[in-house]
Amino acid sequence: MKNLIKAGAVALSMATLACSSTATANYFKDDFSWGFDSSIWDARSGSNGSPFGCTFDPAMINPSSHGITLSVANGSCSELQSKNFYGYGQIQGSLKTGNTVGTVSSIFTYTSWWDVPGRAWQEIDIEFLPSLGNVVHTNVIYQPQNGTYQSWELDIDLTQFGLNIQQDLVTIGFDWGANQIQWYVWDPAGTKRILRTVYKDNGDGHIANNEIPAYAWPVDTTKIMINHWHGDNSQSGLYFPGQYSQQSAWAYYDYIEYAPH
Repeated sequence: MKNLIKAGAVALSMATLACSSTATANYFKDDFSWGFDSSIWDARSGSNGSPFGCTFDPAMINPSSHGITLSVANGSCSELQSKNFYGYGQIQGSLKTGNTVGTVSSIFTYTSWWDVPGRAWQEIDIEFLPSLGNVVHTNVIYQPQNGTYQSWELDIDLTQFGLNIQQDLVTIGFDWGANQIQWYVWDPAGTKRILRTVYKDNGDGHIANNEIPAYAWPVDTTKIMINHWHGDNSQSGLYFPGQYSQQSAWAYYDYIEYAPH
């Protein structure tokens, strides 16, 4: 998230598990049947400050027989944070969003000095902003405590994969490892399509466009989060996520799954 504080490989499939959620000490999958699994998630209360224009309220998380809706109203928004911290692995979910400009819906990892004093802010993002259209905003964020903010962003149009986040239930995720982060999406034919790959700097003295300096690579265990919020129309809010016109909004999440490496 741009200038914001928020927060053997196991293959992930698109198949739905028979039970509402499955969790071990590391792996979990929550399909949000009649709400979220409270052994996995906490519903956030409180505010992040500008450029967020809303307060997180558990009442804005709406259950259904399968899946949950994270709602936004003028001044109110919604977020789930994992109770536990997770290391390298795959984070995948399936979601669909509305078209309310000035809002953001996301799947991301986040940890910082708020979790452990002295820890750097480390974040990996999947974000959807109606102000950008049918685009997924990918990002890696690094900032040491009291240090300089850095981010590595790339917007990717989903149309090329035959998907529309405002019309289709899009299954999307990223694979976070010690030397590589790879974002991917499943297309309508059920084929896994790579969206973007970034690498940890290999130490050759040159930082390529698809590399992140070794000091900034996310290494600490992290919370997994999903949220839906609107901007405050400040200068930074107008830049990201755009002008908000006090409209209600929704983002539907079918499931979230984590599989450790």
